[in-house]
Order: sequence, then C-alpha cells, then structure tokens
Amino acid sequence: MKQPDILVFMSDQHAPQFMGGGEIAVDTPHLDALRRDGVEFTQAYTPCPLCVPARMAMLSGLRSARTGIFTNVDTLPNVTPTFVHHLAASGYETVLAGRMHFIGQDQRHGFTKRIAPDITLVTWTRPEHIKQERGVFARTFAGKWAPQVVGGGESPVLIYDELVIQAVLDYLAQPHEKPQFILVGTYGPHFPYVAPPELFRKYWDRVEVPALREDKAGELNAFLQARRVQASEEVARGVRAAYCGMIERMDEQIGKVRAAFQNFTAGRGTTSLFGYVSDHGDQAGERDLYGKETFFEKSARIPLIFAGDGIPAGRKENAPVSLLDLGPTICDWVGASVPEDTDGQSLTDVLRGGSTDCDRMVSSEFMEKDDAGYHYALMLRRGAYKFVTYRGCENQDGLFMPEADPLEQNNLAAVQPELLAAFRAAAAEFTPDAKALEVAQARQARDAALFIAWEKATGLNESERWKDNPPSARVNPEICIAGL
Repeated sequence: MKQPDILVFMSDQHAPQFMGGGEIAVDTPHLDALRRDGVEFTQAYTPCPLCVPARMAMLSGLRSARTGIFTNVDTLPNVTPTFVHHLAASGYETVLAGRMHFIGQDQRHGFTKRIAPDITLVTWTRPEHIKQERGVFARTFAGKWAPQVVGGGESPVLIYDELVIQAVLDYLAQPHEKPQFILVGTYGPHFPYVAPPELFRKYWDRVEVPALREDKAGELNAFLQARRVQASEEVARGVRAAYCGMIERMDEQIGKVRAAFQNFTAGRGTTSLFGYVSDHGDQAGERDLYGKETFFEKSARIPLIFAGDGIPAGRKENAPVSLLDLGPTICDWVGASVPEDTDGQSLTDVLRGGSTDCDRMVSSEFMEKDDAGYHYALMLRRGAYKFVTYRGCENQDGLFMPEADPLEQNNLAAVQPELLAAFRAAAAEFTPDAKALEVAQARQARDAALFIAWEKATGLNESERWKDNPPSARVNPEICIAGL
C-alpha cells in the first residue's frame, strides 16, 4: 500500500478569529471548505507567541523551555531531531517551500529539499542592504513600527508569497517518485499591513476600529504597556482592513494549492492529508497592540485544520491542543516513528473519529526583557480556563474563560482564589526553575552577539534568502494611510 502524501500550508501570524463566520468576518471560502471537509481544532495554541521559538518548538516537539529558544535570534542545534527527520527516515521526500525562519548554516533541519527561499533573515546578522531591498517597509516587519506604512498596493510580502505559491504549483505539476511531505510556508498575513488595493478598499468599508484602545487601570502589566502603539483611529482601522485583505488573498492561495495537491495525489493514486496552521496570531490593533508576543487570544491562539482521506467531515473539536501536536500527528498518521519524549501528542485518534483529551493542559511560553534583564512568562490552558503569569508581575496574574470572554476583559483571579492557587501550583510544577531559563537566555544573547561578530568578520551566507523585491514594492503603496 502506498504511503499517503501530505501537504501542510503554514501561514505566518494568522489569528483564527479572522475567518469566515469568525469574530471578525473575512471572506475565506477555501478555508471554510477545508473546515467543512475535515476537522477543525478551535482551541489550538502556539507554544510561544513569536516566530522562531514557535516554529522550532513545532519541528522538535519540544516546548521553548526545553529548546532554550525564546527569541528570533536563535535556532535549533543540528543534532536536535525534528519530526521531518522521522518522515525522511521513513522514505518521504520532505520538501520546504518558502518560509521557516531557520538561522545559520543549517537551513534544512530534516527537509531534503527546498523549492523556494525564505523572506526573512537566514543569518544571525541583520545586513545593512536589507534596508534598500525593503525600502519604506524596512522597519514595518516589526510590531512597534508596523503601523508606519498601512494601506493597499504592493509590498514585499505580497510579492514573496506569490513566488512561493508558484513554486509549489510548479512542483505539484511534476512527477515525483517518493511519498511527499510538503510544507508550504508563506509570510502573509504577517505585517507590513498592506493588502491588494481592491481588498483594502473592500475591508475598509467593513471593519471597525479595534477594541479596547484605552487601557483600564491595571489591565496591562508593565511589559504589555511597553508594547502599546498609540496609532490614530484611521491607522488602526487601516491595519484591520489590510490584515483582513491579506487573509482573503492568502485564502485564495490556499485554494490554488489544495486543488493542485488533490490533482497531484489523484494522478499518483495515493491517499492524502492536507493541513492548515499558523505559528501564532496578531492583535491587529486590539488594546493598541500590533503583532504577537502576548498571551491574549488573538496572539496566542492559532488555526489548526486537517482534511483528507479517512478524516470525518465537518467536525469541530473544542478541547485545547497545541502546535506541538503537529509533528506527532503527522508521524503517527503515516506510520513513522513518533518523536520520543515529545511535549506534543498525536491527534490521529481524533482525525479518525475518536475523542479528545478534555482535561489536557496546554501551554505557551515567552521571555520578556527590560532594563533588569529577562523575565519568563507562562500561559496555561485547561478546560474552560486560561491562566497567565509573568515573573516580575506576580500580583497581576490573569485567570480567564476565553470562550465566554473572548476579549479577556474579566479577570477572575480575585473571585476564584482556589482555582488561581491550583493554576499557580501547576505553573510551579510545569516550570520549576524559571530563573534558570532567564539566566540561560542572557547567556544565549551573548552567544548570538558572538555569532554576529563572526559572520561580520567572515562573510554572510544568504544563498537561501529571497533578495529580489522589486522597486515597485519598496515605495509607499497606492493607498497609503498616514502612519506614526
């Protein structure tokens, strides 16, 4: 019997609240069809609300406290196995198309080939020439500066994602001997907040200014306060319009890739598994926060959907799950060895019609930094409740019921002391030595500085980074909302 072919479409920074029928309605007919055809995990979370830590945790099956990766200036050691290694060892061609945000000399980590480059840094060093390549968008790839250029037109992200999708379509149009695991990594809907003009206009007429733009006393701790960007109402509305427009454009690309993948597997006579996931979400202006790096639902929750042969249609699973589950699920699905000692768990029983573990505790971790150093932060989700704690802000722990209170305006910490104490005990058991993680992160930052100095002295290898952003995507877009 032939092994199944698998394709996972992984976007960047897509909050699942922005979809058809969601809290913020976006026209996503292809994602809607995928949900109708398969299983949607409605309470899936990122292991870390930041790109590199989330992706390295996903690949290794190890939470950030175990990889030691909490920032975007870090990478997995090349002796750390990923679930992709397990698939390749089982006979799969493991294909990376586009984005994964690998840093340093190892740009594979188990992938046997790459058919489209990455848009982000592949080196420890941020080269000066990237400013020229990105033009007015140079600073808008970071949350603090993302609202500086908002609107409708061309952007490096829109151009890059088209390149990735075309590479995938070309690959699927060719014959391939081995069973295929293909990971399609796009950059959208990650900022810059620029959508195609027609989609920007469409959602400008639909969206409202994001909620909770005036912080209530004590609602945001000092770390979150430092992340706030007080953009004008016009800019905040423009961010929402652009973000929704980018999601609709991404949905169109998902439809193209899924149709091509179905034709590909039909021609090979193989069964198939198609997945959609993102690494984390985007606050998109809610609470004057842009991007990720928080445990609020729009930052920490992710879409996770599977459809394919043998998967029940139209099923929603509401028990908490994690991006860490992706690798064990895929390995289990194809009969490959499942990574040992993983922090994730296989969801194949659910995909075959079984039930989820409703009592499971799912986590997300982050590392904040201020003048005093690094500060570990932890989110735990169990059942209906979510607990959030930051070292250095111990008297501001949060206890929420996300499904009943999606904007997390009602902190139950003061009114449910016994439940709060139970979560605090669970957090202490889950991470018994958070101080050691902070010390290790300070050491890693020193090491990263050394690697940067080494690269500057010896030269950068950027052979797998996309550098062909056209001049038309380096200037203000056709429709440009005045920024900060």
